[in-house]
Amino acid sequence: MREEDIQLVARCRAGDERAFRALLEKYERAVFSICLRMVRNRDEAADLAQEAFIKVFGSLDKYNPAYAFSSWLFKITSNLCIDHLRKRRITTFAMDEPVEGEKGEYTRQYVAPDLPPDETFSRDEKMRRLEEGIAALPEHYRIMLVLRHQEDMSYEEIAESLSIPLGTVKARIHRAREMLKSILEDTDFFA
Repeated sequence: MREEDIQLVARCRAGDERAFRALLEKYERAVFSICLRMVRNRDEAADLAQEAFIKVFGSLDKYNPAYAFSSWLFKITSNLCIDHLRKRRITTFAMDEPVEGEKGEYTRQYVAPDLPPDETFSRDEKMRRLEEGIAALPEHYRIMLVLRHQEDMSYEEIAESLSIPLGTVKARIHRAREMLKSILEDTDFFA
């Protein structure tokens, strides 16, 4: 697989459009998945995935074939997501405060949840809490869990793709798991 990627990259550098499409098709799902897990918004994830591929294909001359193409691609993707999250500002507001509109003030109205209270710990609810817990982690811990558990990357692959020492990867994954466990315990996830 690594040799196949190296050949596809060489063909891309030579202007072969089919090689470009082959690399895109091979990795688009994984790149989108990383983006989605990091930003938790499908539209933003699609934009970031597209931006990652544009950046990658615009800088193929910088790719070093001594390393796996996927690691290089995932590193660029991860860095784009982290930069995006740092730039994004979350606007907060009080839910009970009226909103000023063109025709005066109006009160926000919210839809009641569909699930009855006795079903709040359904599988979907647990997944939502888990995703929220992961989203609450600092970016440098969140990316570790995404790459390890959702992209099934080995510790070594994560270290290579993020250009950090293997020991740092292991420590961050351990710390991220501990932080996530603490967050989930506070939400009665394990009840």
